[in-house]
Amino acid sequence: VALAAFVVFAGPAWAADGAAIYEKKCKSCHSIGGAGGPMAKMGGPLDDAGSKHDAAWLEAYFKDPKSKMPNAKMPKVSLTDDETKAVVDYMLTLKGK
Repeated sequence: VALAAFVVFAGPAWAADGAAIYEKKCKSCHSIGGAGGPMAKMGGPLDDAGSKHDAAWLEAYFKDPKSKMPNAKMPKVSLTDDETKAVVDYMLTLKGK
């Protein structure tokens, strides 16, 4: 039963962690809901990232942006596997307006 509860609640927990990681490591170059860092115009809004890409695409992109978009300006992001999973889960909750 405990394992089932973990599986059921892991997604939202990861997404919450992902939001904190976004605030710390991504917000300087991106925005969500119009709130972004000093270079948000360069990285652009992520409001609908979850409706544009699936988990596998996002994970590969975070590890090596140019593997998915050869002209990507985003550098490789230094995230642990757990952090990557958390940010991917968070991005998947962003479905736009």
